[in-house]
Amino acid sequence: MMLPEHKDATRRQAKQTDRLVRPSLDDQEVEIISTVLFQSHRHQKVVRLTLYGEYELRSVTGIVTCTQRDSFRLDTENPFTGVADWEWFMFRDVIKAELSQEWTARSLN
Repeated sequence: MMLPEHKDATRRQAKQTDRLVRPSLDDQEVEIISTVLFQSHRHQKVVRLTLYGEYELRSVTGIVTCTQRDSFRLDTENPFTGVADWEWFMFRDVIKAELSQEWTARSLN
């Protein structure tokens, strides 16, 4: 039998151990991410992003439509319902960025 204070402490400690360490990106990776985000914004092309989260990585796909000093807006569309949505993300949370396959295949031809 545990006291409620001990249960809370155990839960907090377990949650702390589940946290992800933010990966550090080298200059080349930062340059690739910057280029992909710029191309999406400039040419209205779809990008797939992997974002850092405190407890899990998140993957989102959309088009960069607006940028600010430390953040950008990504317009998305739900593939099942077709409902359009948008969300703001911090540049520092992007750990990987790729142009969609359709865009890269077309630019090679």
